[in-house]
Amino acid sequence: MFDLLPFKRRSEVPSVFSEMDDLLQKMWYDFPFHNLEEGTNLSWSPRLDVSETDKTLEIVADLPGMEKKDINVSLDGDLLTIKGEKKEVKEKKDKHYHTIERRSGSFYRALRLPVAVESDKIDANFKDGVLTLTLPKSKEAAKKVAQIEVK
Repeated sequence: MFDLLPFKRRSEVPSVFSEMDDLLQKMWYDFPFHNLEEGTNLSWSPRLDVSETDKTLEIVADLPGMEKKDINVSLDGDLLTIKGEKKEVKEKKDKHYHTIERRSGSFYRALRLPVAVESDKIDANFKDGVLTLTLPKSKEAAKKVAQIEVK
């Protein structure tokens, strides 16, 4: 069977599979999440859930390990911005780190809101590393929802 394969010797077959495995390992595990070289400056960005009801928009952001004082939320027109800085873990002298995978540094997320909201009634809560924003829709935006009959 190996006579039909385009390899010079049968001993090269495991080598090809080994090379393929190495390429897949590098693709899935080396970048951008694991085994980063020192000095690599990749920023991080919190994951968001955005949902909508008849009366509100709700945005939930995971910000583990952060404190309320390190988070800034602003609304400029229809552009909602969440930014902050996650402090770096200080290396202790009696510990020898083999790898550090937890991200630190500043982040910036901006969302263009699909509807007008009442900016003076926005509720922002931060608890256990989760930021929850509740943005009440403006009365005009709530009225614009129209049901369209499908024929």
